[in-house]
Amino acid sequence: MPYPRNRKRIHANAAPAAAIRHIAERNELSRRFGGIDREIEQIFLSLSSGELERLFQRYGESFGDKPEAYAREAYPRWQSGKVKMSGQTASRLLELLPPYLSPEKRFDLVKQLRGRHFQRQTLRIQSTPATWREDLIKPIQELVASSGLFQLPEDLKYTASWLADGDTAAAQRLLAAAEQEEAAIRVVYIDEELRRIESMMRDIDTTRRVSHKLRLPQGEITLNVELPARTLLQKLTGWLR
Repeated sequence: MPYPRNRKRIHANAAPAAAIRHIAERNELSRRFGGIDREIEQIFLSLSSGELERLFQRYGESFGDKPEAYAREAYPRWQSGKVKMSGQTASRLLELLPPYLSPEKRFDLVKQLRGRHFQRQTLRIQSTPATWREDLIKPIQELVASSGLFQLPEDLKYTASWLADGDTAAAQRLLAAAEQEEAAIRVVYIDEELRRIESMMRDIDTTRRVSHKLRLPQGEITLNVELPARTLLQKLTGWLR
């Protein structure tokens, strides 16, 4: 009879369609959470038993008994990685997560959100032993200034506010604190890097060339310092020493 064959064909067509829908839902979730949805999901999968119980109760109150029962049954498989959370289920569960985030975790997630969406620059500087410091300081200052001017895109301000449990002012304070921490770290880092370059410069008469890369949150600067090629007379003088 043709009916069973048609039925199999319907099921075969439904599976790819469902997979495509789940992928689309997951991509939308990632967009909504600014690309840090996987990190947020791991926090959910690491909740204590008491926190998880309270969250499941809230989930049932918001979406009904059947979704709650499914989430409870699927949770061990989500933890083990045997089953992936669908975009819709993850979105519903993660929306309820902020009250269970510690202040430290909120701050860490805001830093990740900020770091993912900051437009980093890549610069190359060609300099001399006499002017390398001056040539390097200005690009560093410009990169640092760009960090202070950075603003999250409008569609991601929702995520920052969500991390602060809906408190927009608190979200702005978290972003400001992230910038202040970054500033304190980079001051120490830049000072250390300048001392390292100075040390390398002491050997430039021998090495003839110094190349060093500075990696800042705002971007990457490669400094190249070369001595002019030796004249034939300089080479002869060096050999005769």
